[in-house]
Amino acid sequence: MEIYKRKNLSQDDLATIFGQSKGTIAKALKKLEDKEYVERIVDENNRRKYILKTTEKGEELAILLKNDLEEWENAVGIDKLDENAKCQLREIARKTEEILEE
Repeated sequence: MEIYKRKNLSQDDLATIFGQSKGTIAKALKKLEDKEYVERIVDENNRRKYILKTTEKGEELAILLKNDLEEWENAVGIDKLDENAKCQLREIARKTEEILEE
C-alpha cells in the first residue's frame, strides 16, 4: 500500500517507513516483483537507486485492499476513532499480519 500511496518511493524509504532492514525489504520486494505487483525503476538522477512503482495489477490489488479495509473499519466502528488511534490500530494489524506470514 505504501508504494501505491507514495510516488517516487525508494527501497531505502520503505525500509525507514517500516523500520526494517534493507535486506528484509529487498526480499519482500522480490516476492512482489515475482507476482508482478511492483516494479523497480532506475532513478535517472542516481543510477544506484531504484524507484518503486506499482504495476497495473498492483494498483488493482491496492484499491481492492483499501476498499476492504475501509469497509472493515466502518463495520467495527473504527471510523469513530481519532486519527492517532486509527494509526495505532492499523500498525497493530500490520504487525500481526507480518507475524502470521512468517
